[in-house]
Formats: sequence, C-alpha cells, structure tokens
Amino acid sequence: MKSYTQIPPGTQILIGGAAHRRRLLERAICSVFEGWSYEEIIPPIFDYYDVFAKGMGTGQEEHIYRFIDREGNILALRPEFTSLVAKTVATRLASAPKPIRLFYSGEVLRFEKPKGGRQREFAQIGVEHYGGTHKTADVEILLIAVETFQRLGVQGFQINLGSVDFFGGIVDRMELPDDQIAAIKDVLNIKDQSGLEVLLQKLPLDDRRKKTLRAVPHLTGGKSVITEARALVKNARSVEALDHLEEIYSIFEKLDLAQHLTIDLGEIRGFDYYTGILFRAYVRDLGFEVASGGRYDGLPAAFGEDMPAVGFTFILDRLEQIATPNLDMGNGNPTAIDVQQGFAKALQLRQAGKAVKLCL
Repeated sequence: MKSYTQIPPGTQILIGGAAHRRRLLERAICSVFEGWSYEEIIPPIFDYYDVFAKGMGTGQEEHIYRFIDREGNILALRPEFTSLVAKTVATRLASAPKPIRLFYSGEVLRFEKPKGGRQREFAQIGVEHYGGTHKTADVEILLIAVETFQRLGVQGFQINLGSVDFFGGIVDRMELPDDQIAAIKDVLNIKDQSGLEVLLQKLPLDDRRKKTLRAVPHLTGGKSVITEARALVKNARSVEALDHLEEIYSIFEKLDLAQHLTIDLGEIRGFDYYTGILFRAYVRDLGFEVASGGRYDGLPAAFGEDMPAVGFTFILDRLEQIATPNLDMGNGNPTAIDVQQGFAKALQLRQAGKAVKLCL
C-alpha cells in the first residue's frame, strides 16, 4: 500500500502561492481570449473512449487512461481537449451561427512511461475556431497566441509555422504504404538526419525524391525558406500550402510581427487530425514548446458536421516557468485582525477590498 504522503507519478499538487500563480496565469490568458470574443466551454473530465480514439488517431491508444463503468461503457479520462470540443460543436452547436469561437482550461491526463520529468497530468488552456474562412481564422489564431505572450510579458518567443499539406503533397506522389510514410515522419519529426539516410536506403525512391526528403528538415527560417521550398516541389497540394504560408507571413510583415514567425516545413508532428497549418511556440531558455496547434478540418466531420477548424493550446505547467515573474501577484500581506477586535472589523476591511487574516 502506497504511503499517504505520496501521490501517483506524474501528478502534482499546487498549494498556496503556486496555486495562486496558476490562477493568475489562467485569468490573464482568459482575458486575452475573451478580448477576441471567445466563449468558455467546460467539457467533461471523461467521455466515451471512442471519442478520443476517433479524434486522436492511431498510435495514441497507449497514452489514454481508459476504464469500464458499471454499465459496461468503455470510458477514458480526457487526454486532450480538441476531440471533446469538436464533438460538442458538431452535435450540440451544429446549428449555431458560424464562426464558433470557444476556449477551455483544465487538466488532461496521458499515460507516460516512468522517466524523469515526464508528467501524466497537464494543465492546458487553449482556443478553438470553427466554421471560419481558412486564412482569416489561421491569422486570428496566431495573433491571439502572439498577444498572449505579450500580455504575459514573455520575451523572445517564437512561433514555428509549418504545414501538414507541404509534406503530404510530397509523399502523395511517392505512393508508399502507410507504415513507410509513418517511418519517414518519425525520423523527420526529431530531425534525425542519419536515421533518414538509413531509411532512404531501403525505400524504392528515385534520387530526386530522396533529395527532396533530405531537404525537408533544413527548410526552416524566414520567408526565403518558402522560395527555397518552391524549387523542390511542383505538386498542387504542396504549392498551395506554400502559397498559404506566404500569405500569412506577409500579413505578419505588415503588422510588424514577422520577427515572431519562423517558417519550419520540417514541422509535421502532432495528432492525426491535423490537416493544414501546424505550429509550435517556443520561448528563450526553455528547451521545449509551450504551445502547439494547427488546422484540423476533418475532425468535426468525424462527429457528423463538416466544417473548417483551427486552434491551439498552451501548456500551463511550462508557460508558468517563464511567465510567473511578470505576473502581478497582488498584495500578499493581509491585515492581521485579532479575534478580540471581532468579526465586524474583518467584514469592514473586506468590504473595502482589503485582504484579512483572523488571528484565532
């Protein structure tokens, strides 16, 4: 029997100042979302397992906590929000005026093998945009991410912007089986050049196509990367993806925000539901992303209502490591009131907006 002093690996308890910082961070971010006319949605902590299996795609089953309830239903603790929100929009909000703008905040749970620093419980906060036009909605989402960083006073943040369709257009023409495409994605996702070379030796591809795949991990940088990529591809899907990225980049240039964008065409990580742009946000001195998102047009259709969709999520546990010093923690020194002064004094100070602490 585990000691009552322990909690399960990968979970956490926030007490006092730590909990206060978390709530301040949530409120600051929510104020940005609400400023862009997003409404809150509070989905359930668990749902039917099929909802997540359908939304997240293959290869994620081992990360889902699932259980059978007393009625025999197979349920799962939510491993992410997007599938739940998509299901809700496609059913309960199907007839609502478009676009539908929603935000959420809460914990998700995923099984991770025991390893230093691996969390199984994550606090996420994010936005979902359904039914809007592609370019406008994509830019709106990215601008909200930028404003959130600015509101939190985060310096040196960078958004790496890629497209699932750029890579998809390349492999479409190769007519490879799914397992080989998955193997290519795996080595590209971690920018494993030597692993890619080993894989290319086994694939029945001509030199031109191998050259294109070798170039993908290096297609990262400013707007010139798009020009460089155009020299590698001719297929319509990849070209349209590059056109779309160039339009977004040009808008950011006009808004004097392009310094926060990095075109990263080797960025193809994520759940199976991503269909268009894909991005991850990084901050200086932190070796992993603090936010991720993208377009997932096919996801609402999986739940019965076809409409475009795009969104992103911040990982609060990571964001608070660099945002906390910039948050206004308020007056942490309440007025001490001796119990002999009575409760009337405490009420008087509280009505004046003062923090109090009864000395019993």
